[in-house]
Amino acid sequence: MPIPSTTFLWVLLLSLCVMACGGSNDAATAGNSTSPNSQTDNDTIPNAFNFSSVQNVSLNTQLHSETITISGINAATTVSINNGQFKINEGEFSSTATTVSNNDKITISLTSANEYNTTHTATLTIGNGNVSATFDVTTLTAPSLNNLIDVNLHIKHSVGGIDRFDREKFITIHANHTENDWYTVGENKLDDLITDFTEGFDVYFGRDAGGIGWNLSNLPQDPNNFGFVDPQATTERGFDVRWNYTNQTDQRSITQRNLQYRNHNLIVSGQQHPYWPDGTLTGQYSAQSWAFSQNDSQNEPFGSATGDYIGRYVSEFFNNGSDNAIGAPPPAFVEVMNEPLYDLYDVADNPVELAQVFEFHKSVANQIRNTNIKSTTPNSTLKIGGYTAAFPDFDADNFQEWEERDKLFIDIAGADMDFISLHLYDMPRFSNTVQFRKGSNIEATFDMLEHYTNIKFGTPKPFIVSEYGAQVHSMLQSPWSPQRDWLIVNSVNAQLMHFLERPHLMEMSIPFITVKAEWGRISENVPYTHRLMRQQKEAEGETGDLWVYTDLVKFYQLWSDVNGVRAESKSNDLDLQVDAYVEGQKAYIIVNSLEMQATSFSLSVHGIDLATIEDITLKHLYSIDGKSVLEQQTLASIPDNIKIGAEATMIFEVSMQNNIAMPHTAFEQKYYATSYKQSIIANISNTFSIENIVTADEGEAVLRLGVGRTHGLSLLPKITFNDVTISVPEDYRGYDQYHNGKGRANYFGVIEIPVPLNVLRANNSVNITFSDTGGFISSLSLQVLNSDTQLIRGY
Repeated sequence: MPIPSTTFLWVLLLSLCVMACGGSNDAATAGNSTSPNSQTDNDTIPNAFNFSSVQNVSLNTQLHSETITISGINAATTVSINNGQFKINEGEFSSTATTVSNNDKITISLTSANEYNTTHTATLTIGNGNVSATFDVTTLTAPSLNNLIDVNLHIKHSVGGIDRFDREKFITIHANHTENDWYTVGENKLDDLITDFTEGFDVYFGRDAGGIGWNLSNLPQDPNNFGFVDPQATTERGFDVRWNYTNQTDQRSITQRNLQYRNHNLIVSGQQHPYWPDGTLTGQYSAQSWAFSQNDSQNEPFGSATGDYIGRYVSEFFNNGSDNAIGAPPPAFVEVMNEPLYDLYDVADNPVELAQVFEFHKSVANQIRNTNIKSTTPNSTLKIGGYTAAFPDFDADNFQEWEERDKLFIDIAGADMDFISLHLYDMPRFSNTVQFRKGSNIEATFDMLEHYTNIKFGTPKPFIVSEYGAQVHSMLQSPWSPQRDWLIVNSVNAQLMHFLERPHLMEMSIPFITVKAEWGRISENVPYTHRLMRQQKEAEGETGDLWVYTDLVKFYQLWSDVNGVRAESKSNDLDLQVDAYVEGQKAYIIVNSLEMQATSFSLSVHGIDLATIEDITLKHLYSIDGKSVLEQQTLASIPDNIKIGAEATMIFEVSMQNNIAMPHTAFEQKYYATSYKQSIIANISNTFSIENIVTADEGEAVLRLGVGRTHGLSLLPKITFNDVTISVPEDYRGYDQYHNGKGRANYFGVIEIPVPLNVLRANNSVNITFSDTGGFISSLSLQVLNSDTQLIRGY
């Protein structure tokens, strides 16, 4: 029977459909044929994909691949990774296998190797067909230079619990915000000098030795207690000073109040005269002049009258936090006297007993605290210290100076001092010698004070360095000189790097840079030497009386932007000082050279994706013909070979596309031996104990050996640490101190000796043996850096 025409057409169409729609998958069989109403097969094999490899990556740096888009599948399928992490679309990075769908986007995250010229590979696999691709990351080639600096921007570096750069402590000027020099001494080229300087370069005020004396000269003595200031007159004058400060409406007063937030760490310092009770009048040109009491009894120890006045001054002449809170912010620190031993002992016709000077410090400090009794005022946190040593040469006369001065001061007054105050100066031209503090000497000075006060009080005393820089003796009677400014500013930079290594102990550091210091002018053509400002006519080729910046301003211009959290950094050359900080998207890397000639180094920055650097601003402060040059340039990347000038400083400001992450922390702690200052006798071991050490699996340790010896004696002892012999390096910071016979009288410095972590114990025994006799081991400590991740080193 013939098929009806309509039925025939349906059979024909069905046949054509089967032929045309048999499926694109070669694995399909006749048994898989479906009716016209069924779904097509699930396709979980993606189209091929790939990731671009990355070369020349910094060590231990997390990188992200480019983002790929999955295609060629019509159902969810598996995705997994080996040796890395991935994220899907805007999710979080993870290494856990999951599923992915068509059009999803995938990015790989991978951390580069800890070694140079090493490749790490992450493999991403998708779908049942095991389609995969690799993301290869290769670290850069090892630097060819011998001087290598590593900066681990991903690791916070905490020293004694402090990990931030504190500009109020370190970027300061030897002035306060009310000094006439800013406002009324001559005419400034800048309309608002004090604001331009402090806010333009982010500078804080540091020290005032004038206001306390000026006010004293206008105060009578107590009619009922001769030799003491009149309490009522002090209160009245103090109120007037505070009221005027807060209520006067002239532009100077407004400016002062606007900038008072930069004055919260102020140091008030007394001078020898008239504060030392020797009959010197408090106001030599005033009819009401009088002298501080010289009594010395149980009820009135010598110096009580001086302490009484200082206590009243800090309580009455500043904002005291009362209901009627007016006046300038109170000082944070008091130095009992400024460099007392120079006038009272070193050059005095009739030197006083050193013990009396130190007993004076003790009684003054106690009297200040007794007088300053307003416990609800900011002054209740006032810190008092001394003795503000001018030239602390502990090793002089085979350490007799230490015994007779600094140790004696600590023994007599140390318990009553909140801090040890001192002045540190390089003397690059002193009687045809070159006597530097910067380098190993300044480390030995600090370490000996730390070590002895730790033994004496159970913890090191904090420090204030209220003057530092350079004294250029051969140019004291000279006009303004850019060469002298360079000698000062390069010392300031180098010494600041030393202070930054112990931020937990530094209360304040103030470079000795005054504003105009016309009070110190020697003659019409010979001004004071350490000045921020000069008149235009003082420079060759310039004319005019307007006040402009000297080259000392370059110190502030160089450091103007540095801020943030300290990042771990290290140089393999002790003469290249390094420090680093991270603030948001910026990193600041500081390199200072102690070398007396230009040198080159390689800088390796770890913990960031170098490809995401937006730009680098490099400031380089160096000298040409003995004159300061501050050069600034913009770089696209960190150069392979960096040349730094002699005794110069560089600051790299690295700007990133995103905030710099610091997920890791390295904690630095210094442990002091239980004994100090041991005589060195040939072939006789000095044994020290260093106890209660805490270590971690990752980190570094350095044995710090302070030594004072005659030039020519050995600086390479044999050292065993827990019976393990450790190698003593021949190099140390800075110059050799002998300087071809034109350096210091002796070597006094710290030898820094690496100690393998695996030889450290909780309690350690250190034996030190020299082959020759002479001098002392002045201090011994162990500096331990414990890290929660590996420290990356290129050497």
